[in-house]
Amino acid sequence: MRSSLLLLPPHAAAAHGTSPPPPSPRRCMGKAFSLLRPEPQTQGEPGEGMAMELRKRPRPRRLDPDFVSSPPPTSPRKRPRKQDAERKQPRRPAAARRQPAPSKRARCAQQGIGSPVAGLQPSRCCRIVAPLSRVSFIPRSRVPFNWYEPDIWTEVAKHLHGADLLRLSATCLWFFRLLYEDSIWRYAFLRDLSLHTNDPKMLRLLQVPRPFHRSWRLLYATAFDDTHAYCFRQPEKHIEWFRIGGFLMDTPKLLLTAKLALPPWRPILDDGPEISIGFMGACLLTNVRPGIWIADMNMVRCPVCNLNKCEGTMQVLDARHCELYLENKFRDGTWEYEDLGSHFSNEKLDTAAAAIFNYDYIDSPCVKNILNSKSWIRDRTNLLPKGCFTPVAVALSSNLKPNEGLLSRFQAMRDMSRGGQIVSVRITQQLL
Repeated sequence: MRSSLLLLPPHAAAAHGTSPPPPSPRRCMGKAFSLLRPEPQTQGEPGEGMAMELRKRPRPRRLDPDFVSSPPPTSPRKRPRKQDAERKQPRRPAAARRQPAPSKRARCAQQGIGSPVAGLQPSRCCRIVAPLSRVSFIPRSRVPFNWYEPDIWTEVAKHLHGADLLRLSATCLWFFRLLYEDSIWRYAFLRDLSLHTNDPKMLRLLQVPRPFHRSWRLLYATAFDDTHAYCFRQPEKHIEWFRIGGFLMDTPKLLLTAKLALPPWRPILDDGPEISIGFMGACLLTNVRPGIWIADMNMVRCPVCNLNKCEGTMQVLDARHCELYLENKFRDGTWEYEDLGSHFSNEKLDTAAAAIFNYDYIDSPCVKNILNSKSWIRDRTNLLPKGCFTPVAVALSSNLKPNEGLLSRFQAMRDMSRGGQIVSVRITQQLL
């Protein structure tokens, strides 16, 4: 009977009313291990829970394809120290070092890991690649900006003053070579002189190529370096000056007048300039050097006395060829002004005016604008002089104090090395 009870299971033994025998040490050890495992739940015990729950895998982060434009950033890997790397990796022989090193990150086999969440794809033990965006994005290659583009900097140079062009050319050799181009200085020269014309004859005169010793760069330097005619002669008599503008001479004929009006009849060349100046206050000069002429207004002291306290002043309308200051004979004093004649007005005058015209354009609208003095002269109360210029003429006017007359003197400078060409003229007006 005892042997049969040992063969019965525990619940059967309880039914017979007998207690089960004590477990052996070997069965106790098995019982201890079995406690770690959850007992299977039978259908008759629905209320009893499991002894230990199974943990679910963490849900992987889902990437919204609408907001993904690039793969997610990977966490930075900690680089091993150099000493530890050398200590761990022994120095290999030279033959082995020549072989190409394997990739630092070996690709692992893509083994599927079943996802506990329904609806997700099985995870992979490799790097997750973000899905492509729904909006197609096509990257376009952009041409890199070239800082040293000649066309761009040539256009920029058109808006720079001559001093700024010199500073820019001193920055590097590339800018020095670019701004050495004569067309840039030609544009700056004509722009600062305000020479604008549509006449084909005038445009041909401006587009004539110039030699190196008469380049546009040198012409700009002599025209806009605050140099005037009295810097070379009688600087102690000079008071102030200002630039009126430039005009063009495509013909060798130049008309000088001491009034803002044309003479009643054209001066006769055979009589000479002195007679026409004495009678009409105007003269016609021939053999004038063609080209660009520059007109300035100079205020100088009265030459009658040598006292510095003398308040007497004269206004001088000075016009010269643009290449005059580049001539050595002008700088060393070889060329001098010669008197052409004088005109005296013994009546009281309200204004003192002088004008220089290109004789072939006397009847042009540009000359008529200058002769209309009411359109540009100052008010009667303003005694400051004012100048006016067009591409073919230039004029000067200033209001006067009560006076007893006006003396006008005409002067000219000739280049005897080129057949006596006239390179500069002056009209000096003095109150009496």
